[in-house]
Amino acid sequence: MASDNFVIGHFADIASTRAAIQALRADGYDDELEAFYPFPEHGIEEDLFKGKKRSPVRRFTMLGGLVGCLGAFTFTSWMSVDYPLRVSAKPLVSIPAFVVVAFECTILLGAIFTLLSMFHFSKIPNFFRSPGYRRQFSSGTFGLVIRTPKDNSDVVKQRMESLGAEEVEVEYAG
Repeated sequence: MASDNFVIGHFADIASTRAAIQALRADGYDDELEAFYPFPEHGIEEDLFKGKKRSPVRRFTMLGGLVGCLGAFTFTSWMSVDYPLRVSAKPLVSIPAFVVVAFECTILLGAIFTLLSMFHFSKIPNFFRSPGYRRQFSSGTFGLVIRTPKDNSDVVKQRMESLGAEEVEVEYAG
């Protein structure tokens, strides 16, 4: 099995970074491409993830909301039957009285499921340094990292240089 390398390109501005992302994706480096940038830039994110599967976090938010709502109605109904308090001849299981509790539990569990699934799918906490990351990528320059087989790293390096990278490095991935 051939070992891999990381080809790391340093770009000066957003426009050259976006153009490089679009060109590299057109060349077929979709799955191996990763970007680092000093501030949130939605254009880069759109270029990186165009046509890819959406995040599953929204499904976990829905699941948490449903669990919270159904759990709250079940809990309040059960407690109402288990410890009955007759108030002005109203039925023991009075759904309108339980709506507030169900709403609050829906919001609470939806938020908790969202937070936990965001941590899971974002791989937070990340105990290992991201390969190819450089400090400059947090203080002003933009970086593109491509994982490629060792024998293809020179071709990718030349391609990044032709796309306007100020500096291109090759790092051994192992």
